Amino acid sequence: MIFLVWNCQGAASKAFRRIRKQFLCIHKPSFVCLLEPKVSGQQANEICFSLGFDDWMRVEAIGFSGGIWILWKSSIHIEVLDTHPQFISLQVQDADSESWLLSVVYGSPNKALRKRLFSELSGQFFMPHGPWLAVGDFNSVTCQDEVNNLETFSMSRCSDFNQWIFREGLIDLGFEGTKFTWMRGVNSTSFKGARLDRALSNIEWRSMFPNVSVLHLPMIQSDHSPLLVNTSETPQIPINRSFRFNMAWASHANFQPLVKSCWSTNRSLNSNKNEMAVALSSWNINTFGNIFHRKNRLLARLGGIQRSLSLGARSDLIRLERRLRKELDETLHQEEMVWFQRSREQWITSGDLNTRFYHLSTTIKGKQAKANAIKDMEGTIVTGEESIKNLFRDYFMNLFEADNVLPASPLPQGRFPSLNVRD
Repeated sequence: MIFLVWNCQGAASKAFRRIRKQFLCIHKPSFVCLLEPKVSGQQANEICFSLGFDDWMRVEAIGFSGGIWILWKSSIHIEVLDTHPQFISLQVQDADSESWLLSVVYGSPNKALRKRLFSELSGQFFMPHGPWLAVGDFNSVTCQDEVNNLETFSMSRCSDFNQWIFREGLIDLGFEGTKFTWMRGVNSTSFKGARLDRALSNIEWRSMFPNVSVLHLPMIQSDHSPLLVNTSETPQIPINRSFRFNMAWASHANFQPLVKSCWSTNRSLNSNKNEMAVALSSWNINTFGNIFHRKNRLLARLGGIQRSLSLGARSDLIRLERRLRKELDETLHQEEMVWFQRSREQWITSGDLNTRFYHLSTTIKGKQAKANAIKDMEGTIVTGEESIKNLFRDYFMNLFEADNVLPASPLPQGRFPSLNVRD
C-alpha cells in the first residue's frame, strides 16, 4: 500500500493542482492525506470531488488555519474512529493486510494547542489496541539535529513531543530524501529548516510492515515535503514513451528560430517538410529533450539541493532551487500540452489539467475505431464479437459464390461499376 501525506498549505491554487496531479500520477497512492488546505465549505467539497477518489472526509479548517482531508480509493476500507481539530484517527484495511489504526496529524503552531494534541492523542483510546501509525506535520522536533539553526533551538519546546513519543512507545520510521521537511527563507541569513513532518508507529505496526519506507518528496508549491509511505516498498517502474511530434515544442524559446533557419522559400513544400522533420528530430533530442525525463531530473535535482540546504544554507543554492521550481512548473505545463495533443480534444484549461480525463479520452478515441454493432442486410442491429464475425463471413461467402455465376469476360478497360449514394 502506498499513501501520501502532505501539508500543502493551500489546495485551491492552480499551481497546487498541477503538482498534486503529478504526485498522484507518478506514485499512484491508495489514499491521500492533505493538511492545512486553507479551504472549507462547498469549495472544499468541489475540490475533493475533482481529485478522482471514491470517497473522502474532512476536518474543517478554522478560518485559513488547519484542516485535514482524507481521500481514498474503493480498493481499501477506511472507517473513521475519531476526529479532532488536530488529527483524524482511522481504521484502515486492504486486501493484502489486516486492519490497522492510522492517525493523521496536523499539530498547531500554537504551543498551548499543540500541548493539548499530545495529551489527547493516545493509543489507549483505541479499543482494541493494535497496530498504530501516526503520521503528519507535528510542528515539533525531537532534538537539535532536526533544525538548521542550533542557536534558536530549545529543548523545552520539544519536551512535550518527546514525552508523548516515549509514553506511547512509538518508533520513528526514518526517511529517505532531504533531512528537513520544512524550509523557508530567501537567502542564507533568513533560511530556516526543520524536520516537522514524520511517521511514527508502535511495535505492532512496525512488525506488521517490516519493509515500510518513508520518502520525503521534493518541496514544490509548499514549504513542506510530502511524505510518501510505502508499506511494501515496491519499486515504481517508469514508463518509456515513444517519440512523437507535440505542441509543447512551440513553447520553447529556440523553436521559432529553428523553423526560420530550416525553412527555405526556394524549396517545395514537401522538401521543407522533410527537412523540418529531420531538424526537429535532432533538435528534440539535443535541445528540447524528453519532457517526462526532464521532469524526473528536475524533481531529483530539487531533492538533492534541499538535502544540501538542510546541511547548510547557501545563497547560491537557494537561488538555484527557486529557478528549478520555475523550470519544473514550465515543464509540467508542456506535459499538459502533450497529453492534450494525444487526446485530440479541442479544449484545455491551463493549470487545471485532469490527467485522468486525458488518459481516458485517448483510450476512448482508440476504441472508436472498433465496430461494436452493425446492421445486416435486413436492417437488424447485430452486436457481439462472434455475431459480427459471422455476419462478415457469411456476407463475403455469399458475395464470392455470386461471382461464380457472372460472365467470365473481364470488364472493359477503364469501365467500373458505379456506386450509388446508399452504397
